[in-house]
Amino acid sequence: MSTTFHDPIERILDLIEQTRFEDLPAEAVEAATVFFLDTVGVACAGRMAPKLDDLLSAASRWGSGGDAVLWNQSRRVPAPVAALVNGYQCHALEYDCVYEPGVILPTAPLLAALMTKVDELVAAGRSPSGRDLLRAFVVGLEVSCTLSAATRQAMFFFRPATTGVFSGLAALACLDRLPREQLRHAFGIAYSQVCGPMQAHEEGSMMLAMQMGFAARNAVQAHDMAKVGLTAPVEILGGRFGFFRNFEDGGELQQALAEMTKHWKVTQLSHKPFPSGRVTHGVIHALHQLRQELGLSPEQALEQVSAIHVDLPPLGFRLVGRPMVHQPAPNYARLSIAYVAAAELVFGRVDPTSFTTECLHDARVETLGRRVHTAEKPHPNPNAFYPQTLRLELADGRSLERQIPHAWGHPLMPLSPLEREDKFRLCWRLTRQSGPAMEEAIAWLKQLPTQTELGPLVQLLAG
Repeated sequence: MSTTFHDPIERILDLIEQTRFEDLPAEAVEAATVFFLDTVGVACAGRMAPKLDDLLSAASRWGSGGDAVLWNQSRRVPAPVAALVNGYQCHALEYDCVYEPGVILPTAPLLAALMTKVDELVAAGRSPSGRDLLRAFVVGLEVSCTLSAATRQAMFFFRPATTGVFSGLAALACLDRLPREQLRHAFGIAYSQVCGPMQAHEEGSMMLAMQMGFAARNAVQAHDMAKVGLTAPVEILGGRFGFFRNFEDGGELQQALAEMTKHWKVTQLSHKPFPSGRVTHGVIHALHQLRQELGLSPEQALEQVSAIHVDLPPLGFRLVGRPMVHQPAPNYARLSIAYVAAAELVFGRVDPTSFTTECLHDARVETLGRRVHTAEKPHPNPNAFYPQTLRLELADGRSLERQIPHAWGHPLMPLSPLEREDKFRLCWRLTRQSGPAMEEAIAWLKQLPTQTELGPLVQLLAG
């Protein structure tokens, strides 16, 4: 650590400056390749984000220039605008992967910020390699996941956004290095823009996903401002008004920093097999298994299911315990166990098409959703999603109970390679034509560590 500057952020700066691709163990490179493919797939499906066309109309007034491409649009706009809109697209479907110990979804702001720099360098004829990209991706993830792992309280601010600005900036700095002093100030500028009140989550508002875009945009602007010499506060993590006083109440930051890179956080991510709040996934998967065991068809669900009871830890209840309402907005429905449980039973699936207007207004889903009851169960860890208990009550008097220790997609219950690729295929088919290009994209992304030029990635995201 610097003898002049003593804030814990110096450890983060060391990580950015000193980590080489060769320092990454094989399992970290493999996991990064897997989750990069997953995030690109989710970004492709982001074309379905609510009111995206209206957002694009508003964004058309936010400056001119063609620094970076808008995903799924093939339009070029100023880099901060691209980062904001693309970050929103990447999280709007609630399909992006999770770092459960820290309660964050780390890849949306990271990829949205990072790809603006990739785009710039490709256009300038100085494309990074796949190894450069993966190093930036892994380092950026390590930053936000380490900060979130240090927390010891339930979220008061939306942690994926408050830590996401730092991960996006770290990734940018890996591809476009800054002198140490400028890098330090870049993080101070990023901190000065941190945002993300949990009220957006509380109400199931569009601003929840938009906060990921804000984080990506702010990372891009922080890097640009520091590059031309703007200065900022430097005690941003441990200072009197630093991150762990203003946005998180204390925590174990020194312990988290000491454990940084011992087990790279990218190897501890969880896939999201369903486009809904992560805490709903255990219930969806358990109901899917129960349907198969019982031979319960979607046509029989309304008649045969009399009640569903779900007990979950305080954070889980707070995040997704909201009741069924009449014709919910998609943002609300994705964060409601009541809606997704009913959708699984009535439609036999929970995927991006389960949140169309037709599905959200389906009277069968509303009726069954009102039979879902959630309850809070004490847990010593304020950041715990699990364990959960599901009890399914049938009209014939039977009651079936399932304990849910963790959800499908967790490292202890991972998706198979085929399931991971099928998720990408679904995301692709929802917004693009099927055909050879889809399989070529998968094959290209699986070989990312060996790619020498990233122009194809820019084109893939552009659609």
